[in-house]
Amino acid sequence: MRRALACLMLAAGLAGFAGWARAEDSVVFKLLAVNPSETDAKEVTLRGVLPPEVKPENVLDTDGLEVVYDAQLGAHVVTGRVTLKPKESIVRNVLIENVWIVAEEQFDRLAREVDDILRKLVGTPFLDRGQLIASAIRRRVGELREHQRAPVVDPENHISRYREDLKGLQMVESEMVSLRQLMVMAALEPSRPGAVLSGGAGTDAAGRAHERGSLSILTTWRIVFIILALLGVLSLSFFFIWQRQLRLQLARQAEAERTASSSDDPFTNGGNGGTPAASGANPTS
Repeated sequence: MRRALACLMLAAGLAGFAGWARAEDSVVFKLLAVNPSETDAKEVTLRGVLPPEVKPENVLDTDGLEVVYDAQLGAHVVTGRVTLKPKESIVRNVLIENVWIVAEEQFDRLAREVDDILRKLVGTPFLDRGQLIASAIRRRVGELREHQRAPVVDPENHISRYREDLKGLQMVESEMVSLRQLMVMAALEPSRPGAVLSGGAGTDAAGRAHERGSLSILTTWRIVFIILALLGVLSLSFFFIWQRQLRLQLARQAEAERTASSSDDPFTNGGNGGTPAASGANPTS
């Protein structure tokens, strides 16, 4: 038994629809296998590598196939075997949950934090700089929000846009770190001198000012530790994203090498039920 060449393609929307009306709809991955033989039936192995964002629980319908983990590729794949009659072709539709969405709550959280920091910068020499950073953050968040709200027409472009939006969110988080640093510096600034008081009233006012200063220092240290923790989380996020992209690149290279190896041997392709690259078969939509 030999493997036939299976083609992994993307289709927009639910089965039977030409496009998507909303971004919450699913994605259909189509696996195509063809038996080019005119006389012999072939047992064909269908196999397609899923995008790295897809986990087994995100696969809603396998259409008779199986989801397994390929340790060599570091990714999940859908696979299965079918027997094809001479010149027969078959398509398997794998329904995937649309996981390529940035939650709206994430944009709302960033907007609220920006507003809160700006309120704390009022009356400090850091307000103007904070407003410039906040303006850039709001503009970028608005663009990302519009990207995510846009209707999905082409799933492949939708996935690519999602990955680009993740990079944009990383830039926003970097700008948020700068804005938080301004808030810390503003908290460390000495209090502006108030009205000059005398006698007991002046002593009481000084005591209250000292008490407020102590509370402010405690709050400042808390903010410093929070920022350090956020920086640690951001660094881990960058590492995991880099690791995921590296695995995806290696998987693509390995898949390309296997495809090139199969395409270069027309005798092997013709006898194992595959679809040669130069066969001229019409694509299946």
